[in-house]
Amino acid sequence: MSEIIITMSYSTVNLSEFASNFTYGISTLLFSGILLLSPFSTLKAQNSFMQGKEFYRKRAAHADTFKADPTNINKAIKAFNKSLNEHKHPEESAIYLLRSYYFKGMYVNMPEERQKEIYDKGADLGEKWLRKYPQSVGIKFWYAALLGRWAKIHGFVASATHGISKKLRRISKDIIRLDSTYQGGGGYRILAQVHFYSPNIPFFMSWPSDDKALKLIKKAMKISPDNPTNRMLYAQVLIEFDQYKEAKKHLQFILNMHSRPTHKVEDRYLKYRSHQLLEKNF
Repeated sequence: MSEIIITMSYSTVNLSEFASNFTYGISTLLFSGILLLSPFSTLKAQNSFMQGKEFYRKRAAHADTFKADPTNINKAIKAFNKSLNEHKHPEESAIYLLRSYYFKGMYVNMPEERQKEIYDKGADLGEKWLRKYPQSVGIKFWYAALLGRWAKIHGFVASATHGISKKLRRISKDIIRLDSTYQGGGGYRILAQVHFYSPNIPFFMSWPSDDKALKLIKKAMKISPDNPTNRMLYAQVLIEFDQYKEAKKHLQFILNMHSRPTHKVEDRYLKYRSHQLLEKNF
């Protein structure tokens, strides 16, 4: 039988050749589809640790103040918990999980009782993972940061009587010993906060000292002078010593700085606190 020729538009197609090519094309597409779909499958099945990091990176999405939408940080917490259950990047996952709890408690709008639950949970996790990684600077730092927030919301007297202040003091010294530059002199900064905020209770806890707080925050400032968190604490301690002119300079620096793209919500909060302190003291 002669081959049927069909004319279509301006081209002529041989149907038997078309059928052969079509069959080949379909099989090629099916094979290629596996390759083409692989990146999407990989993205969808991206390991939970990388998913958590991406959600954490987007923690400030949709926030127009220093209070964040909880969607992405909740997803980050879920992903890091999954990563830990799957034993993927356990130390890094634990660090990011603690950071995520800190961010949620600090920057997501919620009732005080809910905040307490977040910091209780974060502190328990910090204790757990510190036992597994006793030399991890990251776990020590974010555990200490969560304990600091626990102390703030439960009250510094409660913190002192529960032994939290002493624990913070010990952990901060460990951070300084292991890596004094971590988080812009974070060990010095946390230890300065412990001295500055903890009550001096005669015959019970007489070691907290504003003088020591000043010396310690100066050390953090020497390591990272442009770190806005260092500047904030330095200004607060300077005000306590009636050094208003110097304190104002650091608060003004925070207000004038460009918010860091990686810390939008955090820097908005620091600007808000700077404005409050300027209004109150100047």
